[in-house]
Amino acid sequence: MQKPRNIAVLAALTIVCAWMAGCAGCNPEPVPTGMNPTQGPETGGTTVQISGEKFDMKNGVTVTFGGKNAQSVTVPSETQITAVTPAGMAGQSVSVVVTNNGKPEIPVTLSQQFTYTDATPPTVTMNEPADGTVISEYEDSLNVMNSVSVSFSEAINSDSVSVSVAVAKTEDSMSEPMEATLAGTVSGSGDSVTFTSDMPMRAGRMYTVTVSGAADMAGNVLVNPHSFSFSITSPERLDRYRVQQEDIQEENGEAALKRIAARPEIFDNPEMWERLVAANQDDYIFDRTRLSVGQRLWIPRGPAWGDK
Repeated sequence: MQKPRNIAVLAALTIVCAWMAGCAGCNPEPVPTGMNPTQGPETGGTTVQISGEKFDMKNGVTVTFGGKNAQSVTVPSETQITAVTPAGMAGQSVSVVVTNNGKPEIPVTLSQQFTYTDATPPTVTMNEPADGTVISEYEDSLNVMNSVSVSFSEAINSDSVSVSVAVAKTEDSMSEPMEATLAGTVSGSGDSVTFTSDMPMRAGRMYTVTVSGAADMAGNVLVNPHSFSFSITSPERLDRYRVQQEDIQEENGEAALKRIAARPEIFDNPEMWERLVAANQDDYIFDRTRLSVGQRLWIPRGPAWGDK
């Protein structure tokens, strides 16, 4: 009576061994050997070709990048997988894992990693002066300031930044700008740049600054130009003036008188310097060829001088 039982046991063992041998053959462990490309933008969407052997065409394959499932995966052959990367973090290199979907599922990690590159363009986070600023306190009406600064959301290449500055008169100004734009140079490092004008920014003017072309270290460019404006109010008109060091430090005589006449609080016009001579020539301390710091000048105004 033992013989039938032994036959049954042997038959069962034979069936189990055959099943195990067959299963091992139907879902082998994948053998990925490489991928191309090995980097792409942080936004995802890069199509990656994975090469190797024993990829499961019947049940499909799962591919993950840094633990995130690929957006789509196709298995055109046992030696090739096409996968589209999910989004990631710029600068991060992540592991790529391939798993045949049939049982048993055995994940295999590629020797190569996938690196996410920066795909986000910079944005402007701050500018100085702030948009709409009205500057009314200063020491020298012809030299209020000579630079503006702009900060970005990330480090940028300062050589890529273009800055244009448009100039217009304010309502309280007595003259129009001689030039419609202000020339200057751009410099900077890290996440900020500075525009330094060739000529000082003066009172009685509105300046509109436009920044464009800023590219980050990955080559992403500022999407839209950024503009901001600020104005410098004109000082009250004077009927007397004391000569300042800055008036004569470059050149005395006619040049100094022209600089004084150009001041917004005087005539706002350098060509009116002769009016200063006419009004002050009877003063015993007045010498049109040599002005001195602290010297008082009368500023003629009114109908008698042709003013309306």
